Amino acid sequence: MNHHKAASERAFRAVRPGRRIWIALAALAVAATPACQSSNAEVGADEQILVSVSIAAPSAAPVYLADVLGYFKEEGLNVQVKEIANASLQVATGQVKYGQVNTSTLLQSASQGIGLQAVCVTQIDPSYILAVSDAVWKQRGLTESMSLKEQLTALKGEQITAVGGRTTNPGAKLLQALLTKNGLPPDWIGVLSMAGSSQATAAFQNGQVGLIFQPQPQPDQVLSKVPGRILYNIGDSPLFAEMDNVPWSTIATSADFAKANPEVTTKVCNAIGRANDYLDDHPDQAAEQLKSLIPTDFEILKDSLPTYKWARDGRMSEADFFRGVDVLAAMDMFAEVTQDQIKTAYTSAYQK
Repeated sequence: MNHHKAASERAFRAVRPGRRIWIALAALAVAATPACQSSNAEVGADEQILVSVSIAAPSAAPVYLADVLGYFKEEGLNVQVKEIANASLQVATGQVKYGQVNTSTLLQSASQGIGLQAVCVTQIDPSYILAVSDAVWKQRGLTESMSLKEQLTALKGEQITAVGGRTTNPGAKLLQALLTKNGLPPDWIGVLSMAGSSQATAAFQNGQVGLIFQPQPQPDQVLSKVPGRILYNIGDSPLFAEMDNVPWSTIATSADFAKANPEVTTKVCNAIGRANDYLDDHPDQAAEQLKSLIPTDFEILKDSLPTYKWARDGRMSEADFFRGVDVLAAMDMFAEVTQDQIKTAYTSAYQK
């Protein structure tokens, strides 16, 4: 099957987030239009370039490493890395030049036509871990001899926490897919909306929820404080074989800014690609470089990094990216997106 053709011949659909979120986003985009026009101009040779990450976690490792290992500098770039939550609109309008954006957010933004464009890929093949507290394990009568389906069936009515809730959190969507693949309704396990990861961790620690469904290091961090055990990892499971080489997060910019600054954009992608490769080839050394930047116990961080997979050289063909979008669309990861919006949301033109 030609996945590129399939992706370009259909509109992808998913659960639409609350209207107020997107009405506010559209209003902000309109208000930011004048700033966008000036912020997307060609940058000077010595001008500082702001690159954002949403959270100081292993998912942001390529950006941090490209900075601390000097890859940005070796490309002749003056980069400042800054943690900015929910920066996609600021990136799309050129107020932040580049930012790490997950693919789900990228496609949600594309549905609004605000000009956000991914130019290279960071993480692929997401690895989410389902863990349960010992208290819930005992209450629900779980045993090691049970199949995964039997364990999930016994957990009816339990909850995970998710920043943003069921409709917008990628992890919540993956949980729904896991339940569906095991013949259970997608709401068999509930989703408790949280404002941030620290609140989500606290909810598990105080017994408000008995399950966690997160990438590392969150499961190991929580289980180091609250007794529990890991039930399932989608990264090791044939149930999610279709997630192989799916783009999970990207480096994005304004499409107008990339067009005005093709050399700068190529250099950013070069630096990110080198960082991706370093993470794959030298995870222990990468953990050493990142230990002062990611607030996680060092041993947990070191154990966490090998569970992440990174796009080699930061590259992904447009055909492979669109195939990944097809997979994510089937999991209802983003709002309705047209074929033209998908085509403009990603380009491999700056990957050399």
